[in-house]
Amino acid sequence: MLRPVYTEPENCQDCYKCIRECPVKAIRMENNKASIIAERCVYCGHCTQVCPTGAKKIRDGLTRAKLVVSKYPGKMYLSLAPSYVSEFGDIPPARLIGAIRRLGFSGVSETALGAELVTAETERFLASAPKGVYLSSACPVVVDYIRKYAPDLTGSITPIVSPMIAHAKLLKERFGDDIRIIFAGPCIGKKSEADTYSGLVEVAITFKDLRTWLEREGIDAAEVQPGEDDRFVPYHSGMGAAYPVEGGMLAGFRNPGSRAAHMAFSDLPTVKELLDRLDTADRRDTIFLELLACKGGCINGPAKLKATSLALKRYDIFDRCETGDAKRDFAHLDLHACFTPDGQEKKHDYPEYRIKEALAAVGKTTAADELNCSSCGYDTCRDFAVAMLEGRAEDNMCASYMRKVAHDKATALLQKIPAGVVIVNAELKIVDMNRTFAASMGEDTLSVYDLFPGMEGASLKGLCPFEPLFRTVLATGEELRERRINDGTRTWLLSIYNIQPQKQVFGLLQDLHEPAVRKEWMLEKTREVIRNHMLTVQKVAGLLGENAAYTDATLRSIMEAYDRSGEENGENDVN
Repeated sequence: MLRPVYTEPENCQDCYKCIRECPVKAIRMENNKASIIAERCVYCGHCTQVCPTGAKKIRDGLTRAKLVVSKYPGKMYLSLAPSYVSEFGDIPPARLIGAIRRLGFSGVSETALGAELVTAETERFLASAPKGVYLSSACPVVVDYIRKYAPDLTGSITPIVSPMIAHAKLLKERFGDDIRIIFAGPCIGKKSEADTYSGLVEVAITFKDLRTWLEREGIDAAEVQPGEDDRFVPYHSGMGAAYPVEGGMLAGFRNPGSRAAHMAFSDLPTVKELLDRLDTADRRDTIFLELLACKGGCINGPAKLKATSLALKRYDIFDRCETGDAKRDFAHLDLHACFTPDGQEKKHDYPEYRIKEALAAVGKTTAADELNCSSCGYDTCRDFAVAMLEGRAEDNMCASYMRKVAHDKATALLQKIPAGVVIVNAELKIVDMNRTFAASMGEDTLSVYDLFPGMEGASLKGLCPFEPLFRTVLATGEELRERRINDGTRTWLLSIYNIQPQKQVFGLLQDLHEPAVRKEWMLEKTREVIRNHMLTVQKVAGLLGENAAYTDATLRSIMEAYDRSGEENGENDVN
């Protein structure tokens, strides 16, 4: 099965932005293409938001959703995430429900009902739990992160299912175990959770999928005239509707005398830092932490539709919330969940010599070489070395290393060229030079070159008699091709080409006294004469051809006219 997030390789431009932005570095580079490592990924979906080329894709849920709806008519229910208020808030709920039911759903229900059950169950659990630190189980991304990257804290997750799963159990209890449920929301992690609980939730789609579905069916939710049955089933939610904002779960706690201290945190990097420093041992109190992967809460989920202010979205959510406890007729539902550490993701503990070998492979042999520039996507050079050892990264991802490789290759090529070559910037400062050019400028220049190969930063003025020609090319941007220059004792061929017009040029200097150069120059001049001669011949031939054709056509027309005239005269004579 296709994972909830995947890469389209043909669109990947190996910019490493997904690696830089991924909080768990669940990206593997192979052949300069980024792919997602399923066992490392927590499906936060952040990479789909930051990829500049759109190579990171969210798995389509719409195709499967349509198939399920067509297969089970009269048995379909939509679990609508409470953050719908911040996405479809301009559409009255009754109209939105009416539009969704026209897609083939028997009913639309708020996932917030499941959230209320989870809140009540969490309060019951905390009331009898031993003192310590406990972590909410509502966000599947956070749960996956803890299981994979903070496995020692897995036992601190409250053993309760998420609101989506609690809601699915509620709906099946109320409408029958044979109904089918589709979830719609802004969360990609719910797709992974739906895969795990496929017996309860058929498929999780995004709000974008839902809007696309309505548009393809020609349904304008804002124009739908709602009927009497177009209302949330089995009833409207209360404070569970606050779940999509940071602290929303805590807002639904109803026991003012609870001995548990409550705190809320959002944004996966923040959660990651919090968990890294969390000591759960020997606590004197009970502490409950509501943790959400998206900054500000689910209203800022990766599959959201609107990018409006989080403050306004938060206001809209609380403005629609209604006070009230969870309905007690579902208190008997089994909401227990068992979370176990994910043994697949065990951090390798490589010996120091292996890490140094990996660093040396990208030219980093001392601590000063470790720039930690993050151009590869990793925070430090050592993290990058570990990624290479694990097969997640390639050596060509290191920008400083590749610059050095490119420079070394260019320098080697520069030295192999038999002609003199010099690269000059707009200030007429030397960027690079080969030994042949230095030798052409005289013994003094060659002596300096042998001490400072390349002579980077030296001024061309006073060193090269052709400096005015370089100045002209840099000023005008017009290249100079094979200018023959005589300095009294030697004859040169000088060409100056643009690397970056008016910013950087390179000069090619050849000594015509050199037999090979003179031979090549003579051959090129001969070819040029032959080419010009052939062009002239072709033009003359063309002109001659045109004249011959014109003469031939004229003579034929005269002869034809004469023949016609003779025939006419003959006829007249007979008559």
